[in-house]
Amino acid sequence: MDRDASAPPHTPAEAVPPYSPDFVRRTGLIGAGMNAAAAVLAVVVALSSSSQDFLTPLQLLLVFGGIVTAGSALSMRPDLWWAWGLFGVAALAGSVGLPESWDSFPRVFRVMFVVGTVGAAACCVSLGWRIVGVTAMVAFHFGGIFISTTSPPPQPWIVEQLRTRVYVPYLSFIYMGNAYHFYSPNPGPASLLAFFIKTETGTDANGQKQYKTEWVVVPTRPADLRDPLGLGYFRRLSLTEQVARGGGGLSDQAEKKEVIQRRISVGNRIPFHPIYPQESQYRLPDSSVIRYVLPSYASHVILEYTSGKDEAAKTTVKVYRLEHATTPVEQFRHQLDDGTYPNPYHPGTYRPYFVGEFNARGDLINPQDPLLYWMLPIVPEKSQMNVMDLKSKGYEDYLSVHALDSTLQEVMQADESAGQVFPWKKLSNQK
Repeated sequence: MDRDASAPPHTPAEAVPPYSPDFVRRTGLIGAGMNAAAAVLAVVVALSSSSQDFLTPLQLLLVFGGIVTAGSALSMRPDLWWAWGLFGVAALAGSVGLPESWDSFPRVFRVMFVVGTVGAAACCVSLGWRIVGVTAMVAFHFGGIFISTTSPPPQPWIVEQLRTRVYVPYLSFIYMGNAYHFYSPNPGPASLLAFFIKTETGTDANGQKQYKTEWVVVPTRPADLRDPLGLGYFRRLSLTEQVARGGGGLSDQAEKKEVIQRRISVGNRIPFHPIYPQESQYRLPDSSVIRYVLPSYASHVILEYTSGKDEAAKTTVKVYRLEHATTPVEQFRHQLDDGTYPNPYHPGTYRPYFVGEFNARGDLINPQDPLLYWMLPIVPEKSQMNVMDLKSKGYEDYLSVHALDSTLQEVMQADESAGQVFPWKKLSNQK
């Protein structure tokens, strides 16, 4: 006798009948097929001698449409091992089918492939083995947290080996290593990025070019501190930390000699910092930063702060990394002459490094600039005291001297609120 239609269902299958395996299979195969077609297009583009940029939108449409379709099939019947398998196949094909310009997404798709493979295996084993597998993954993740917090030098030998040989790919993919370092001793100085945007507006009566200028600093408070937890601020701070990667000198003696000689040639206009050794004031970023990160950031800032293509074509941007030294606790124990305490955001606590001038396409304007990758000193105005001794309020701003191609006297006399010299007051008044 059939059950009364008005009676409540006894099982989930009676309440919501599961999708038929045939429908799930067709949906998953369609998704995998779309990504396979994108992979074929990617191979065609790679083998073609001419540009095939017109295929990029089609590749993206197929890849993301295919992964969503395969994911939909998986969501219909996650109890079927081959539904996970089809999702994994679609992800693997999608990692091949993505255009080269989407360089970070293939890694995400390869992780999806691993997820699909693990899910298919989990469907084929008993509940007990599934519990064991999930427990192992949780233990591996928390092991990564432990390795991250104990990896800053001096670290135990076993920690160094586990991080180098086991955890580096995982920690790098989820960006867990850097954030957890801040809970360990001596995390090191943070970095800000300062962009001096210069747009040509015409010429004056003497035929000299005229420019509109603007300073952009990332990140700053309270402008980027918009949510209660400060996620927006700290995510932008992690972007600036990408530029700090590397930070070494030159190993080639001939090249080192040439770089130092170029720096000495402009020493009369912008001197070396009086505190730090000369060679330590040169910080060469990592090659990937020079080749990809800095041009990308510079191009983005120009396009973001110009009104259109024509204005962007007339604009260049000088990029500076501002390394912010942590003020020692002892500095706060003594009052200054005016009764106040030292300001941890005083200009003297920043070490600016010039990392290049770029146009809107991200091209480095002058690779032979004598101050490229050198520190631009911020020192007390009339004294050669230690830069961390903040008793004097006056300072010599060679960052602005470089940005404006001006003299120190002109910078000292300039009105900071006019937008020409660097806006130190905005940094020193952060809340």
